Amino acid sequence: MGNTTTWVIATNGTKYASEAVKYAAELYRDLRIEPEIYILVVANNDDAVNQAKAILEMAKFTFEDIAGKEGALTTLVETGEPGDVIIQQMKSLDGDHLFIGGADFKWDINSDDEGGISNYIIENISGGITLIK
Repeated sequence: MGNTTTWVIATNGTKYASEAVKYAAELYRDLRIEPEIYILVVANNDDAVNQAKAILEMAKFTFEDIAGKEGALTTLVETGEPGDVIIQQMKSLDGDHLFIGGADFKWDINSDDEGGISNYIIENISGGITLIK
């Protein structure tokens, strides 16, 4: 993790994304210098925003419970295509480390085959990434 100062944790409430929230909280709990934390949920469309807010609330509770600190993070719900929104938010928040879950991850990122959102993010982001699978 080095000198990272801004973490973005992207979750959609799935098994691996939830594990990414837990892992980031465990790391955060044990750090001396605390990075800024953002938890991001991306709704595919306006109809999914309420569900995204519920996922975000659960992720916030999980993070704070494990980290042992309340109010240590900022929550965000955005609407759009998840890969593009996550990359855009990393840039706008000046994020230097991203935590994501990746059930769709394929290990050969040099392949032309589609690998889902995880591969897209890996190929198009700068900064550190922790992918939980």
